[in-house]
Amino acid sequence: MEINKLPVETQALIGCNTEVVVEHTDLSDTAGTTKTLTVSVDAGKQVTGGPHVLVTDFAGPSISSLVYTVGDGDDADHYLTSTEVEETGTEIDYKSGTGTSKAYTGSDTVDLAFTATGANLDTLTAGKLKVYLNIADLEDLK
Repeated sequence: MEINKLPVETQALIGCNTEVVVEHTDLSDTAGTTKTLTVSVDAGKQVTGGPHVLVTDFAGPSISSLVYTVGDGDDADHYLTSTEVEETGTEIDYKSGTGTSKAYTGSDTVDLAFTATGANLDTLTAGKLKVYLNIADLEDLK
């Protein structure tokens, strides 16, 4: 998984400052049907959910569905509701995030939770998605 700070021009365009890139290789090391990837969030940060972009459909022999949500330990889909990304499902190329925000008073993680149906994640052979977040430092406002 790759986490990128977006250029100012892109931030202005989509209202997000962070890009999270997930490729099939981030999931294919798991001999199970679920995996959660995390983005660390420090106390004093506010996170707002942004859009999802499916760059390359996820694919793997016998996988009939791969969905993911973006949230945290309190609400699994707080930032992005269940989204299909596997080619034999009804994959969603573009989707708006929930647009909801949460201010964190303690350290936490934003969780990207993936669930495969039909086969384990280690059978994935292709796939890439990007999900966008705005992570604001509220400490800067003091």
